Amino acid sequence: MSESVYTSQAPLVERESAVLVISCSSNAFLPYTQEFLEQGLGLGPGQYDLLAVPGGPQFLLLTEYLPKFAWVGQRWVKFLVERHSLKRVIAIAHEDCAWYGAEQFVPQFLQKFGVGRSLKERQREDLREIVGALRHLGLPISVEAYYAEKGPDGRVRFVREG
Repeated sequence: MSESVYTSQAPLVERESAVLVISCSSNAFLPYTQEFLEQGLGLGPGQYDLLAVPGGPQFLLLTEYLPKFAWVGQRWVKFLVERHSLKRVIAIAHEDCAWYGAEQFVPQFLQKFGVGRSLKERQREDLREIVGALRHLGLPISVEAYYAEKGPDGRVRFVREG
């Protein structure tokens, strides 16, 4: 027989959401991303669906190099938007994302296409392309993109892209 190990303090409340957030699952940036969503964009807890995966929305650009990965990611987005009647998608990338440095996911020969560009510049350019890729899915959504970076004061700031 299964034994309960924890019970929530509050009862489950079914909430409707109109927003999908796609971000990296990085434990370093995720708390700041949630703070930004709730305090910066005014989305309260439970008012958005969160799709957090390594590299965040970057999977939308891998159609030629990791087509199965891109296909699954696109299916997730379409499913969530259609099933939950979402109207807005927010894509968030962050500085120093480990996904961008992992050769098994972003092959070295692809990284070399960015010769002369910093990782930050590549990520920000990718975010602008991600906005286009999301729009290309043909879903009835508005799309926003943000880049999270460490400011000179050590705090995380979010910059709108595209």
